[in-house]
Amino acid sequence: MHTFWQTPDSRAALLKQLVAHPSVTHSHGETTFPMMVRDLLMQLPYFQQHSEYISLVETDDARHAVMAFYHSPQATQTITLISHYDTVGIEDYGPFQPYAFDMDQLTTKFQQDMRYLDQMSQDDLHSGDYLFGRGSMDMKPGLMLHMSLIEQAIIEQWEVNLILMTVPDEEVTSKGMHAAVTYLAQLCDRYDLSIALHLNSEPTFQQAHHDTNHYHYTGSIGKIMPGVLVYGCETHVGTPANGLSSNFILSYIQQEIEYHTRFQEYFEIEETPLPVSLRVTDIKQHYDVQTPFRSVALFNMFLFKRNANELFANFNNAVTDGMNKGLSTYQQRIATTGGTAFDMQLITYDKLLQYAIEHYGQEKVNEIIHTHIQIEAEPHMQSIVVVDALMRLCRELGPTVVTFFAPPYYPATNASYHPLTERISETIDATLQAQFNRKSKRIHYFNGISDLSYVAPSPNGSGFEAYADNTPVFNKTYTIPFEAIEAIQAPMMNCGPIGKDAHKVTERIHTKSAFEELPVILSTIIKQHFL
Repeated sequence: MHTFWQTPDSRAALLKQLVAHPSVTHSHGETTFPMMVRDLLMQLPYFQQHSEYISLVETDDARHAVMAFYHSPQATQTITLISHYDTVGIEDYGPFQPYAFDMDQLTTKFQQDMRYLDQMSQDDLHSGDYLFGRGSMDMKPGLMLHMSLIEQAIIEQWEVNLILMTVPDEEVTSKGMHAAVTYLAQLCDRYDLSIALHLNSEPTFQQAHHDTNHYHYTGSIGKIMPGVLVYGCETHVGTPANGLSSNFILSYIQQEIEYHTRFQEYFEIEETPLPVSLRVTDIKQHYDVQTPFRSVALFNMFLFKRNANELFANFNNAVTDGMNKGLSTYQQRIATTGGTAFDMQLITYDKLLQYAIEHYGQEKVNEIIHTHIQIEAEPHMQSIVVVDALMRLCRELGPTVVTFFAPPYYPATNASYHPLTERISETIDATLQAQFNRKSKRIHYFNGISDLSYVAPSPNGSGFEAYADNTPVFNKTYTIPFEAIEAIQAPMMNCGPIGKDAHKVTERIHTKSAFEELPVILSTIIKQHFL
């Protein structure tokens, strides 16, 4: 029988073909890539006979996820094979840009000119064990492995259902995964499928220079972006004590949030990175001598167990502390100048929205939101301009701090110590040891942020109400299908090939790991635990 992707050489050829098709997020190549994947899968006789089992699932901005369904009529047990095909850009490649998507040519060019390579990258290049290129690690090898796996299932007629899901937009806001999850829930309902495992194959991240271990992950770190808008009181710089600078108050709020351990979480020896600001600015469009009275900040928060409700409560406490400290310092400093004493309140976006509707009417508020969403293209900026517009409408509230969320949101997920994932973890390590003399170690949280956030149970429950209520663009330009996520939740595992330097010029994949070791690992997982 002729096969397409069942040998190391044919898998390497497939990966090079996938990488050679540029699919940078929001590029034209990202929109055409799924058609190529569909055409490749349609080479398999199974999909020629069952073309209805391949679907291009459209996002709300006309991109597509590819869903390929291997249906075993006797089985309800189902495994999803999850990957993303979009990549980050190639501007960082400089003179090597023309070769960024050609793995063989780029690797050759680096051998001729190593100015962009650090010592570790040079060592790996000389070893001959790695191939370089954008998407060579993150994460087209995962898609390659899943295409090989679904072909193997067809050939061997496995009695388990497999659903290959490869999606766009993972590098930005995960619209592809949101669309795919919604379709997956419909597919499960239509065919009476029961999801047993979500299997992602994001690459493993090496922990040190000479680290030869493989790593697999039983959770995925959460990421959320709360924001704060400080609305003070304007004045002329010549009479500063007659106003309240929003920049001044915001500086105290920042002190209570950035690098603050109150937001850090722990799971055994693992810990979340500390929070930092991703945007801090006043909202002045031009220079004048009026003091800033509207300032905004967005903060990056990582999550292990906390959900949106818990994080927002913690965030509001920190903002309140910062606001009160800033206001107290302000009062002390202007006490001898005869300046104006101000009070200040904190309200959440949902309370601001409710106030605006009660005092100005639903129609006017809807018009303001719709108009201001059109001003900005990015959902996180849309959240800022909507909060600002409503606060300016309701300026009679006086000096006010408004807290809210901006997209994207990746809930934390974890399946550590679930009986199934524990058994699979043992299988991964035992198989690698026995067949390839390599160790595989479990890490509880994949730190790279992944689409697994939308398929597996959250440690402390969904707790998404605070997010839905306090994200100005939620269900407008940004949506998370929370109901579909609840319907398809199952244990998850991230098991992919060894790679290095995601999002860097030196992005590369370990060839033996990708083309020889992982195909055995993934098929062994399924054969030992589901057949």
